[in-house]
Amino acid sequence: MTKDDQPLSILAIEDNPGDFILIDDYLLEKFSAIKVIHQETFESAITELKSFENIDIILLDLILPDMKGEQLVEKIQEVSGNIPIIILTGYSDIGLARKILSKGVADFLIKDEISPEIIYKSIIYALERKSYIAKLNKNKKIYQDLFDFSPQPMWIFDPSTLRFLNVNKAAIDKYGYTLEEFKSMTIKDIRPKNHMEFLEKSLEERKREDRDSYAGVFFHILKSGETICVEIYSNNIEYEGRTVRLILASDITEKQEYVSTVETQNKKLREIAWTQSHVVRAPLARILSVIHILEQDFVEPHDFPFLLDQIKISGDELDKIIQNIVTETNTMMNLSNLKNGKDNNTGG
Repeated sequence: MTKDDQPLSILAIEDNPGDFILIDDYLLEKFSAIKVIHQETFESAITELKSFENIDIILLDLILPDMKGEQLVEKIQEVSGNIPIIILTGYSDIGLARKILSKGVADFLIKDEISPEIIYKSIIYALERKSYIAKLNKNKKIYQDLFDFSPQPMWIFDPSTLRFLNVNKAAIDKYGYTLEEFKSMTIKDIRPKNHMEFLEKSLEERKREDRDSYAGVFFHILKSGETICVEIYSNNIEYEGRTVRLILASDITEKQEYVSTVETQNKKLREIAWTQSHVVRAPLARILSVIHILEQDFVEPHDFPFLLDQIKISGDELDKIIQNIVTETNTMMNLSNLKNGKDNNTGG
């Protein structure tokens, strides 16, 4: 018969010598590299747990001379950390078993029904469960860190009540509310009053279309009263046993202002180009007309002063128009440079 060769340290808390000998035989039958530590009382078991750091499994008799039942399990759990506990008892009380299992113990075994195979499977399952839970907790911590330490504001809210359930540090820093204040608020409390209809319409649309993910642009109000423009990305996630909404918010206020400035400048440039092109045509047309007249053979000498004067007037007019175009263009460029310089100085 092949034995399991994984090294294990097992603490057997059992006050009945005969029961312990039987359990020890079962363990030695299935494991080749096992160390069994035996304690007969609650007090001695607690001392062992506090001094021995490498215990892999606890086999716990439910009735000891100095403590028993649920209280015994709870007290052992207080010092055992995440070590799996397997209950060994002579009482086949289903109600008691359910209560004990609800406290997080790995298994509940009846002594009269134990065999080498049963105790072996119980130990292996308990170790596998411990490993699986450790991986889940590790992944949970990774996701929690991604949430907590994200440089972008993030929060979780309940879609049914719209209440904030959790927010990260970036959201607290950006919006100015404490975590406790956030948890007493709903997402409506960070929206301008005149945007409530738009918010409710958006929420209803998402609910009707049953969309997991969503992106959109909204206006939010900080605790200081300042209004900012944010781009929202949201998705459904499972949180504490229910489906909630995870939000990532990016402040695009300066970006929107910059785009608005560029659009205004472009519109102004188009107006300048359109207006000046029409204004330029008048003096240019006069100059072309004079040139056309001068090219004719019938021009009288006494007409030359008048024609030259028209060319001069038209040239001066063109010069003023060009100067105006240059001045207005430079003014817009200077305003744009000042805006860009301000953004650069503030890290915008």
